[in-house]
Amino acid sequence: MDAIDSTPGIRERNSHELYWNDLDQGKFLSLLAASSLVVRTCFHPLGLVKIRLQTAAKGGLSTVKMIQQVWYKEGPIRGFYRGFPISLGSLIAEPIFTGTLEKMRTILKSNRPSQIAHSHWDIITSTLSGCTAALIYQSLTVPIDIIAQRIMITRARDNVHVVNIIRDIYYRSGDGIRGFYKGYLVSLSMSIPYNSIIWTIYWRVQAKLERIIPFEYDRLIAPLSAIIASLLTSLLTQPIDVLKTRLQVASKRQSLWRTFRILIDERGLRGCFSGSLPRACILVPYSIVMMSFYEIIKRASVRSIPN
Repeated sequence: MDAIDSTPGIRERNSHELYWNDLDQGKFLSLLAASSLVVRTCFHPLGLVKIRLQTAAKGGLSTVKMIQQVWYKEGPIRGFYRGFPISLGSLIAEPIFTGTLEKMRTILKSNRPSQIAHSHWDIITSTLSGCTAALIYQSLTVPIDIIAQRIMITRARDNVHVVNIIRDIYYRSGDGIRGFYKGYLVSLSMSIPYNSIIWTIYWRVQAKLERIIPFEYDRLIAPLSAIIASLLTSLLTQPIDVLKTRLQVASKRQSLWRTFRILIDERGLRGCFSGSLPRACILVPYSIVMMSFYEIIKRASVRSIPN
């Protein structure tokens, strides 16, 4: 592919047209990791509120009330940033996720079967790329998430140490190493469709918007595509996210079906959508910010072609 055309009046190439071999890969992954750190710092408090709402034994506590409870009883820093240092461990896997996503896109794009149309193969490419990247990412980050979530559901005034939580997961659950992968399959059942759907919709919507939005409003394409993609995927995967969280923070190992029955007995069907608002408040702005950064960084990382 040619380098991005900087001639006035010509649209720059958006991410659906740029592939792994077009990029300065070290620069691309480094900038994405830095932007992910900033975004995680901003959105961690909402993640904590979501976890608290999803693991509550009884309903009735609104998002606003939960925020007030954490603010006044635990403090704005100690309360809302419980588990934040541990969750930062997932940053190590961010470049691996993005690198896998982009590399798979490139490999699949260049190996399209002749009997499959370009438009259909683009959907298959983004879907399989999202699946593969999510599988690898979850395998690396589920243990980190379990430890961080255990800390997040405790109050700031409680004297909880990471070492004690690790010992508790390993010994008291009776599962050993398996305890750190509690909810792994249900995590995959959410993460794989989520990443497949969001990236497929994002790139498809981006291509459609390019045809109707004038080039001078090009910067609107990424956030608009992110809004549409994140809203749809958030709605479709919310029940799975609730079950995943409950499985991971449970003190004893239990089946997915038992976790679902307990949830229904305690909260009813509405419980399957508990934490929807804070999750949407995380996913939609997070997707807007991250995908906008992704767009800017990807364009900035395009390899220069020697004259």
